[in-house]
Amino acid sequence: MKYITLIITFLLAPDLMGKPDSRQPQQGKPDPRQFEQGKPDSRQFPRHWGRPPEIQTRDMVKLPGKFGMGSSTLANWIRENLKKDAEKPETNKPKPKPPEKPVPPIVPIPPVEVKEKMDEYKATQKDLQSGLVEKIKELGKKPTKEAVRKVVEKYRKENAKTINSQKELGKEIYDWQKENRPERPKKPEPPEEVKKKLEEVKLVKSTLEAARKSLQQDLKGKSKEDQKELIEAFKESQKQKHEELKTAQKELQKQIREIKQTGDRRQ
Repeated sequence: MKYITLIITFLLAPDLMGKPDSRQPQQGKPDPRQFEQGKPDSRQFPRHWGRPPEIQTRDMVKLPGKFGMGSSTLANWIRENLKKDAEKPETNKPKPKPPEKPVPPIVPIPPVEVKEKMDEYKATQKDLQSGLVEKIKELGKKPTKEAVRKVVEKYRKENAKTINSQKELGKEIYDWQKENRPERPKKPEPPEEVKKKLEEVKLVKSTLEAARKSLQQDLKGKSKEDQKELIEAFKESQKQKHEELKTAQKELQKQIREIKQTGDRRQ
C-alpha cells in the first residue's frame, strides 16, 4: 500500500505544482491592488490624454507627477502627455470667468406714514373693484355693453368722493417714489465708429419707410393692374436701397463684434 500511495502522489504532483495559487499575485507582474489608495488609476489622468497603454512592462517605478507607482511603460506615457501639455499651454489654461452682472440699485424702504398710505390705497382699490363686480353680476348672465356702461357710470357717480381721494393719495405716493427713486447707472456711450454705422442704418431705413408710405398713397384708387405695375416698379427702384441697408447692417454688426468687453459692460 505504501508503494501505491507514493506512485499516486508522484503522478499528481506535477499538476499540483504547475498551478499557481490564485490568491497570490504573480511575481514580476503589477498587482491590480496598486491602483488603490492613491496609486495610479486611469480615472486620475486628464481625460484628453485618452486611455493608458494596455500592454505594460512588469517593472515598478515612480511615475512622473503625483501619480504614485507603476510600470516604466506607464511612466513614459505620462511623460509624453505632460510634454505635449507643456507645448500647448492654452489647452490647460482655465476659461475666464464671465463678467459679474452689475448690482441693481437698492430700492429705498418707505417710511411708516408712506407705507400706511400704500396699504390704504391698495385696500380701497380692492373694495372699489369688488363692489363694481358685484353691481355688474346683478345684471345677470351676458349683459349688454350698454347695460354695463350705465352701471359703471352710476357706480362712479356714487363713489366719486372715494375715487377722487384715491387719486390724491396715489399722487402723494407717486411723488414720494419719484423723489426717492434710486439713480441707475448711465449706459455707456458706443464708440464713434458704431455711432456712424448706426446713423447710416437709420438713414436708409427712414428712406425706405418714406418710399413705402408714398407707394401706399399712390396705390389708392388704382386698378389691380395699375397697382401691380406700381409695386413692380417700386421693388425695382428700391433694390439698391435694400442692398445698402444690408451692407450697413453687416458693417454695424462687425463693428459691434470687434468691440472688446471689459469689466461688466461693453465699451
